Amino acid sequence: MRPLLLSLVLSLFAGPLPAQLPPLIDRELFFGEIEIAGAQISPDGQYISFLKPYQGARNIWVKKASEPFSAARPLTAETKRPIPGYFWSRDSKFILYVKDQDGDENFNVYAVSPAEQPPAGAAVPPSRNLSNARGARTVIYEVPKSDPAHIYIGLNDRDPAWHDLYRLNLATGEKTLLRRNTDRITGWVFDHKAQPRIATRSADNGDT
Repeated sequence: MRPLLLSLVLSLFAGPLPAQLPPLIDRELFFGEIEIAGAQISPDGQYISFLKPYQGARNIWVKKASEPFSAARPLTAETKRPIPGYFWSRDSKFILYVKDQDGDENFNVYAVSPAEQPPAGAAVPPSRNLSNARGARTVIYEVPKSDPAHIYIGLNDRDPAWHDLYRLNLATGEKTLLRRNTDRITGWVFDHKAQPRIATRSADNGDT
């Protein structure tokens, strides 16, 4: 097709050019920090918690259910990386969250008490590293209603490829080994009495 004829054909399908390009959408609308998110009511109904920036990073805040939002106070003071999420223990004694070290993806489980006041000179109460595993990742398998004092976790500190099953005491941080993972177990399903009943396993050929 000759150049003149081609330009005539293209002109039939091409619409009029816009006078100017539309304005760019500010990337802060997509990637900016939240104002308030992740609100939860404690299981006993006494507290309301949520995520909100504190000292330039996303942290956990809490207030009593009967208090105004202006009375909310921060429970954590992370500054390097935002806290992505959290959950309540079944008895409402602790707020639990996971955190890695500067993006290494080796997550540990932390606990902070909403009833505890900050020590002198501090802005937030102390958080405790419950799983306390170095160079290993903690996975949470179960937060049972029937056993609110414990959660069930996996740790790959013995073998980086597979997580051993532990019961974790939320008050003391004591870990009890329940099953050493030598069978390529990838997950557990618990019954209503906090007993592991079903497991998923990865076969050598990749089947589950």
